[in-house]
Amino acid sequence: MRKRILALGASFALPLATPAAAQVPADIELESVRPMAGSWTYRAIPGGTEAGFADSAGVQRLVIRCNRVARIVSVARTGVARAAPMLAIWTSSSARSVPSRFLPSAELVADLSAADPLLDAIAFSRGRFATGAAGAPLVAVPTSAEAFRVIEDCRK
Repeated sequence: MRKRILALGASFALPLATPAAAQVPADIELESVRPMAGSWTYRAIPGGTEAGFADSAGVQRLVIRCNRVARIVSVARTGVARAAPMLAIWTSSSARSVPSRFLPSAELVADLSAADPLLDAIAFSRGRFATGAAGAPLVAVPTSAEAFRVIEDCRK
């Protein structure tokens, strides 16, 4: 059973039961989902750069990392205790479930080639993009210059 998400004032679990069923729900209207309040930061890290989104309480919710040598951009959901091995990513122009890995640091991480068109969809999404997984709440965040910069850093 799928639920229509109309606002994001609280965390919502996605209706994805198993990795085999981990597909992007067609009935989520991203234009109706309000992004979480918070802010983005950008910083250099060993071997690349990263942009992090922290909510209004200062809790890190999402990180986008560039590994320049491998030319890999990682989208990491933080604070995820357990989740299915797929991370669903929604933008205003694209939606896809991406294979992911779970790290002991409580991150669910999806790695994308720096040339993946989904990264362009994230960078140019109208106002927001969202991520979710079975066992992890939906998180919608505002688009940002910081995330775009990390993506571009990996393409140089």
